[in-house]
Amino acid sequence: MRTYLSLFLLVAVLFLAGCAQTGGQVQREYVCSNGAIVVNASQCPPAQQVVEQADPEMKTCEEMPESDRIPFSDYCYMGLAYKRGNATLCRKLSESRRADCYSGLALLKSDVTICDAAGTQKNNCYSNYAREKDDVTACDKITETYIKDSCYSQYASKVGDSTVCEKIRTLNPKDSCYSNLASSQCDSSLCNKIANNNTKDNCLRNVQYCGGQSPNQPPKPVG
Repeated sequence: MRTYLSLFLLVAVLFLAGCAQTGGQVQREYVCSNGAIVVNASQCPPAQQVVEQADPEMKTCEEMPESDRIPFSDYCYMGLAYKRGNATLCRKLSESRRADCYSGLALLKSDVTICDAAGTQKNNCYSNYAREKDDVTACDKITETYIKDSCYSQYASKVGDSTVCEKIRTLNPKDSCYSNLASSQCDSSLCNKIANNNTKDNCLRNVQYCGGQSPNQPPKPVG
């Protein structure tokens, strides 16, 4: 009886050894990032494929049909960026629509720093944020003079703050800023801040008309 038991154990050991070896090499298992079990790491699916499998919303946007007239994938990625509050998804959009994604998300989250990632369109993003949020500090972040001056001018006109006109670097836009506010506020003192004499005279006339005097009459001296 003992002989039969010894023979059975020997056969079992040989059988298990045969299952664990193929061609003299031990078979090892590798677990991929998506949970798949393979023999070699090179057999794992690409990382992007794993992400898409784990993120069905991203895969939906990726599989959107291409169209010259309607950018389905752009709208999909933009909506997903807004839904998740994730600015990195704006990079998925085509370059022509990427700025809208950053700008819209900055407004949605009330965070102007999101515009920092908008690349060549970040100045327009800052300007749009300043206009929609009445935040003059967003104008301060603009690096291009023309856009920056326009941002200050729009803000000053909208909120009626003449001190912002002083921030404008270009002469004509600065004069126009003071002139517009002087007319809207019937404040002739703002006309005196205008450098161009013709613009100043027109400003004074407009202020006099604002007070009920005919604009054809010569302006009254101020000060």
